[in-house]
Amino acid sequence: MIIPGRRKKRLPVSNLRESARLGKSGKIWFTVYTKPRQERIALEHLERQGFSCFLPMAENPYQRRQQKRRAEPLFPRYLFLHAAPGHQSLAPVRSTRGVANLVRFGTKLVNVPEAVIQAIHSRQDPTTGLVKLDPVPVKPGDTVRVFEGPLAGLQGVFQERKGESRALLLMSLLGRESIVEVEALHLKRAM
Repeated sequence: MIIPGRRKKRLPVSNLRESARLGKSGKIWFTVYTKPRQERIALEHLERQGFSCFLPMAENPYQRRQQKRRAEPLFPRYLFLHAAPGHQSLAPVRSTRGVANLVRFGTKLVNVPEAVIQAIHSRQDPTTGLVKLDPVPVKPGDTVRVFEGPLAGLQGVFQERKGESRALLLMSLLGRESIVEVEALHLKRAM
């Protein structure tokens, strides 16, 4: 029923921006800060409360070779929570077992763009569900620095990849040039 002399209420511009940011589902990704080494516990308890969560896992590339590689959180002490703040109260999240708090800047909760979550999902291995960590992209002839392991701090010239996780470097050791094999994930470009 339209009453003469009255106009329809318009949504404030901020509400229009908010509805555009929420997308079709009305849900936003938030970041949850967990207690040390309790990411999986927090994930389990948040999902029991009906929240949709995402804990990206990756194989730890910095473990010693003797140990069996195990999956660890890609972002230690953090997980992502997908919720509709207008429909779902976020108050129980803070008191959930394993959760320290929701990440915020001042009093405003941090929203993670959907594109970031999609980018992480796109790097997941379809069989294991683990996020693939790629070594720094370098070309033969690039100068690189080793930042981990027994050769940490030394520079060399990248020669070639040896398999998926190893690289051959030309390094000056003990007064002569030598080809050395190192973990490709332990390299970064030299400045």
